[in-house]
Order: sequence, then C-alpha cells, then structure tokens
Amino acid sequence: MLWIDYESYCGPDRRHHAVMRWRDRRRINLASAPPPFDTALRQLRMRIIDARGVRADALASRAQAVAILARMQGETEAAAALLSFAALAARGRDTDVRTALHASLDRVHAALRTLH
Repeated sequence: MLWIDYESYCGPDRRHHAVMRWRDRRRINLASAPPPFDTALRQLRMRIIDARGVRADALASRAQAVAILARMQGETEAAAALLSFAALAARGRDTDVRTALHASLDRVHAALRTLH
C-alpha cells in the first residue's frame, strides 16, 4: 500500500493506480511507503503543540490515518485508542484540549502489544 503525507492529507493513497491519470489535479506523485508506526506516533505527539483551531482538525485527520497504520500492524486496541484520540482532537477547535490529548496518547502507548 502506498501512503501520502502532505499538509492537506495524510493517509493511504486513494487512487486505484499508482500512475498519474489524465486530468489528475496532483502534479507531483507524493505516494511512498507508509512510515514506521513508531515514527507516526512521535509525529502525532509533536503536533499536539499546535492543536488549536484549524490545526486541531488536521491533527484529528492524521490520528485517523495513524489508526489505519495501527490496524495494518495488528494493533487493534491501539487503533481504537487512536480513534478516540482523533475524536478528542476534533473538539480542540473550540477549546484547549492539549493536556487531555497528551493523556490520550499515553493511553495509546499503553494499548500497544509490542514496544515501538
């Protein structure tokens, strides 16, 4: 599976073919291999700092993408914890939930079956 990591989208490549199509809006093919799961978790922790307003929505979207990575690696409990993390991050549009986000991400790490 190919992975897209861009400022406006993070997650699996939704195109059916890896080649560029006619009239495709993407000028550059950004698809690559998915990042290691532990790297994706570290990136989430770093993005908590800016998790207010519009950036809270971006964090929620990225957390859902990391939940897909967790499911791919067989970490179903961590994937469920990441989805609750994403729901909490989405509430960051209106209020400051950064402290709760750190606690929620710690619960994700506790739900891991293997050390990452």
